[in-house]
Parts: sequence; C-alpha cells; structure tokens
Amino acid sequence: MRDNHGVSIQARDINGPITVHPRTDASVPGWVDTALPVHRCDVGESGVHNALPGDEGEGLPPYVARDVDEEIDRRLAAVSEAPRGGLVLVTGASTAGKTRAMVEALGRTLPDRMLVAPPEGADLRALPAWLGERAESAPQGWVVWLDDLERHLGSSGLTPTLVAELGLAGAVVAATIRRNHLEALRPSPTDRAFTAEGVGYAVLKTPPVVVERRWNPQERDRARASGDERLVQAADDERFGVAEQLAAGPLLQQAWNGGPDGGHARGYALVAAAVGLAEAGVSSPLTREQIQAVHVAYLPAPPPLPEEDDQAWEWATCPRSGMAGLLVPADHEGLRWRAFDYLTHQGPLPEAVWRTALETTTGQERLDVGLTAHSADLYDVAEAAWTPLAEQGYNAAMVDLGLLLEEVGRVGEAEAWLRLAADKGEINAMHAFGILLYRSGRLEEAEPWYRGAAEGGLAGAMFNFGLLLQEVGRLEEAEAWYRRAADVDEIDAMGNLAILLSRSGRFGEAESWYRRAAEKGRSDAMFNLGFLLKGLGRDGEAEAWFRWAAEEGEVKAMNNLGLMLEEAGRIEEAEAWYRRAVDGGDTEAVFNLGLLMHREGRSKGAEEWYRRAAAEGDPGAMSNLGVLLNDAGRVEEAVSWFRQAADAGHPGAAHNLAVLLGEAGRGREAEAW
Repeated sequence: MRDNHGVSIQARDINGPITVHPRTDASVPGWVDTALPVHRCDVGESGVHNALPGDEGEGLPPYVARDVDEEIDRRLAAVSEAPRGGLVLVTGASTAGKTRAMVEALGRTLPDRMLVAPPEGADLRALPAWLGERAESAPQGWVVWLDDLERHLGSSGLTPTLVAELGLAGAVVAATIRRNHLEALRPSPTDRAFTAEGVGYAVLKTPPVVVERRWNPQERDRARASGDERLVQAADDERFGVAEQLAAGPLLQQAWNGGPDGGHARGYALVAAAVGLAEAGVSSPLTREQIQAVHVAYLPAPPPLPEEDDQAWEWATCPRSGMAGLLVPADHEGLRWRAFDYLTHQGPLPEAVWRTALETTTGQERLDVGLTAHSADLYDVAEAAWTPLAEQGYNAAMVDLGLLLEEVGRVGEAEAWLRLAADKGEINAMHAFGILLYRSGRLEEAEPWYRGAAEGGLAGAMFNFGLLLQEVGRLEEAEAWYRRAADVDEIDAMGNLAILLSRSGRFGEAESWYRRAAEKGRSDAMFNLGFLLKGLGRDGEAEAWFRWAAEEGEVKAMNNLGLMLEEAGRIEEAEAWYRRAVDGGDTEAVFNLGLLMHREGRSKGAEEWYRRAAAEGDPGAMSNLGVLLNDAGRVEEAVSWFRQAADAGHPGAAHNLAVLLGEAGRGREAEAW
C-alpha cells in the first residue's frame, strides 16, 4: 500500500480582475436620496415576480420559509459586522424564489439599514463617497440592492475593491443572479477567466447561496400550512416549484411551447428572438424594431401564412391569467421589452442573433456579448465583439482579445495586444501579459509584470507571482507573496502557503491556513488538511476531513479515506470509497482495491483490479499480480508480470523474478536480476 502526497496547486490563468477606477465628481443621483429603511420597503417593488391572484384578490402571498434562509441570514449578519463589508449573493433559476428569499432575509437581519436600489446602467464607483457624506442619515448603515446582478455588471464598475469601499462607507451589497447567467459569466478557479473594462467579474467568485426551484417536502408542508389557497395548490403540484407556479412560469412556458406550429408562428418567433438576444449577452431591454429584426430567423421554413405583425405582437405581449406576457415591458411607455425571464432557448443561437447582438451593443455590453460567445466556444464571434473595442483603446478588450488569440494559437498577435494593454499600466493587463510570458517559459520576463500587478493589489497576481518565485527556488519571497494574497482571501494562495509551511515543519501555521481554505469550500484544502493531520497522528480528525473532501468529489480523498477505513478494519466502507475513487479516475484506488481483495482472499476480483492497474502502467500492480498468479500455480504468467514490473524499476519484482528463475534452474538469469 502506498502513501499519498499533498496536492500542490498549479499555475492558473487570470482569476478575478480587480480594477481600480478614478473617482469622479458627480451630482448625487435621485435613487440615493430616496433611500428607505429596509423594513419600510415594498416587497412587491423589489423585483419579486407578481403572483397569480387568489380568493382575496391580487398581491403577494405570505412568505414561506425556505431551508436556505438561515444561511442567508448568517451571511448578511457576517458581512454587516465585517469592517470592509462584503457581498451576499443568492442564485437560482428564474422564479425559484431567490429575490423574495433575499428581501425577506434583509427584513429579518438588517431592518433598520437604509436601502438604495441603483437602476440598471448606474455607475456605482462614486457611491461610497455619496454614502459616506450621508452617514448621519443612516446611523445603522446601508444596503446596496442589486437584483438581477447580471444587468448591473456592464456599467456599474462593481469590483471586490468597490465592495470593500462600500463596506468602509457602512454598506453591504445584497444581490441576486440567475444561475444560468452566473455559470456563463463567473470566472473559474482553473479555466481562463476573461475580464471586462470597469466590470468586476471577480465579484462572481463569491460563493453564492443557492435557492432551488424545486421545493423539498418540508418546504411544501410549510406552504400547505400557510392557509393561502395559492400556496396550497402550488405545493400539491410536485411537477414544479411553488414559486414558479405562483409567478405563472409553467403557464407562460406552456403558451410558448406550442412553437411555430401552434398557430402563432410570428408571435413565437418574436419571443424567441428576445430570448435569444438575452442569452447572447444583451442585458439591456430591446425595442420592438430590434426584436423584429431577429425574429425572421425563427420563422419555420417554408413559412406558413403567419399572422399580421400587430396580431403577433399582441399574442407575444398579452398578459396570461392576469400576469405577465411572454414579452414584458421594461418601461412604463412600452417602448422597450424583455422576454419573461423564465423562458429559455433550446439549441444553439442562430447566426442572426449573434449578428444583431454585435450590431446593437457597444462598450460594456459588447464585451459581455463576447464573453458569452466565448463561453459557447464561438471564438469568431468573440473576436468580432472585442476587436473594434480593442482598436478603440478599451484596455480590457485588448486583454480579452489577447487571451483569446493565445488560446487559438495566434501567440504573436496575442502578445502584441497584451503588451499594448500592459504598457498602459493597468494591473489586469500586466497580469495577463505576465501569464502569457510564464506559459511561454519566459519566467525572467514575466517577473516584472507579475510584480507590478501584485504590487497594484491584484490578489491573483500575488498568487501567480508567488508561484513563479517558488518555481525558481526563491521560497522566502514566494511565502511572502502567498501570505499577502491569502490575507486578502485568495483561496489558492492559502493552500500553497500551507504547503510551504508544512514542508518547513511549521505544522501549526499550515493547519490554520488549510482550515481557512477548507472552510471556504476548497476540497483540495480539505484533503491536504486531512493528510497533514494524518501525519500528526490525529487520525479521527484526518478521517473527518478526508470524508468531507470525498463528499465534495475529491477523488484522492476518496482513496485516502478508503485507506484509513481499511486500516481500521471497516472493509465494506473502504471498498465502497475505493470504488467511488476508481469511478472518479484515481489510479491509486484501482491498485488499492485489488490489494484489499487480495488480502481478503478474493483472488478473482484481486486479479481483475491488478490487471486494470497494470494496464495503466502501475509496476506495484504488476508485481502483486505476479505474486497472486504464482500462488495460484500459474508460474509462467507470474514470471512475465514480474519481468514487466522489474523492467519498470520495481525492486521487489526483480527479487521475486530472480527467485522464480533460480527455482527453474536458470541461475545466470537469476543472478543478473
């Protein structure tokens, strides 16, 4: 049985831009001076979907507690007490009830804070100064409410730095975002994360609270106990979530599901066009002309005799059951429209959608369209979105374009754009250029760019600079930069700092940093903490952390948990975890599963698993397979496997091979081995 070693975090791409923006003198917008205490805010005006009318008329039904309420309350309380504030992010599908859950949580935890709700398109970069000047009018502090956060990212300038500045001004940020938008826009800790000028997609790294669309049995029971007819009926229909039924989501989806063959081919196409443009990254509301320009792409071919334009528009916009239509107005005049956000597009977006998205967007929104196209692997669309902006001097467009060009192998062009952006001194560009140089093996050239971005306060650059320094053996400097990054909650830096501390025998400090990363949900840190504790003889704690990591999907933890359970004689549990690790692709677990069966006398199973591990090049499995076969009297096969293992450098196999050769009278061969 072999030991497992701690996981070291490898180099990764730009992870979460933090852009520092100049402050501007600007008049105070009306939405700041019209702030109200949270407990006086109208729930129905906070972005909560309207509900189907009940016996007592219209209005929202009473709130039904969700199982995530306690977690939302805890996070709001934590950020409200933090000196630098923070962001609490709630996500879920459309009509899951995320907005209502957050609004109710604000009322429970921060009822006396003043709530400001910036409209779409508002630039928030001067907001900390405005709130600071009005501190006397909000002695309990502020809440900045950003419902549908994806509609604010394009122009708000929201970054982790701005969130911290708001915190220093006495404000916390409460936000919701639909899950599909979060998945499309959120930077990954390992994949390339594109940036945007003035847009802090790094804020989307905040671990969200997830509100599920489908209500669990306990939540449905609470809905039935409310006494509200609408809630009772919705709770009894388990095909859908309670909130989505109250918002008439299934009803509207059914109206749209008839498709172009349902008698409203043109009306269907109008709705499909609006849904498609939204999914392409167009967050601003659309004019009727923009929708009509795209809808022809959704008409069937050959088209039937579609309804007249006005008839189609009426079908698309008319309210269903007194609720919203498939297209909903975004203003009081009915000049701009959106698709009801419950509706989703099926299949790839037509070329006409991407073309119109590029033709109708500029600046931040065009950057978003490129980001969405890139996430769909439509690199030509992304390049078309970013190239004009880069040529106009948008720094982030240069960065995004450079990263894209590098990804498709056009490294020379990529370097030119990234160098141009980095020369302007913007830290995200410096970091991106440093990464390109690092990946090209030009570490000495990468160092000053990493250093500049790190000294500018970019946590990801601090981490990558530490990684570079560690690679060239400058461990004290690497530790210092890991520590600086970890101090500003860079989770990967916490893990690598802990590894350095552990290797130098500072186990107490290492444990502390592993715990911080693990408590933030990092499964690799859970695994490494378990590994450290196992080495310190604290087996009970080690098993607990291995189990938590394994339950989070960390396959090495599954294998190590199996090892500990087997040592404790809990064979059935050990085998189950080995099998899960094997299913996750862990080759060590293949060997260990064979060894467990070998020890248990299950020769047939042991042979099968040893052969699998041997086929993957494991010399230990080859040697053990030789032992198994020799014990079964299959000496020639055993000799063959011992020889393969010995050729691969396994000393035990060489010894066993020599013994068998000697017994067979082949003394010279035996002596050689």
